[in-house]
Amino acid sequence: MSALADWVDARGNFAPLFFMLINIAGMIFVLPQTIFVVVAGVLFGAVKGTAICLVSMAVGSSISFFMGRFVFKRFILRKFGKDPNFIKLEVLSHRHPLKVLALSRIVPVVPYSVANYLWSITKVRFFPFLMMSILCIIPETVFLATGGHILSAGVVKGTLNWKFLAVLVSAGALIFFLVKAVRKGLDDEQL
Repeated sequence: MSALADWVDARGNFAPLFFMLINIAGMIFVLPQTIFVVVAGVLFGAVKGTAICLVSMAVGSSISFFMGRFVFKRFILRKFGKDPNFIKLEVLSHRHPLKVLALSRIVPVVPYSVANYLWSITKVRFFPFLMMSILCIIPETVFLATGGHILSAGVVKGTLNWKFLAVLVSAGALIFFLVKAVRKGLDDEQL
């Protein structure tokens, strides 16, 4: 990953574009997004890294969703269609699509890029899928990109930016409370 980061960084003004294209391809080919988000924080800083990741993850999620729905649907159904967890996801997505989407994005039981393909074969429509996917990954993306930025600043400069550390802690707390709220909402409806 450090070789990739060095290669992207060497692209100069085009580094963000190349990073986004690589991140989109990584999502389509089901590579772990956590690594990409941390690297974005290292390369571009917390704010720009977060923005670059959110845009590329929105594009990658959209492409994966449509590929899953229209190209790989039979393959995905053969692989996961009889899995009890997928069956439960399918049932819950009919009754509470936004809540279940939110929970699956905030508390990733399966990797984000795999979940894109799984959601594509449910009855969930594209725009709610995309909206909830992006909204619910904002705290985690801020958390990881800020963590990458803090790590980079600490290693390279030997300093700690307290503002970014506060953002990191705040994003972690927000993730915790979002998970708790979504789970409580689902429990209250006695799924």
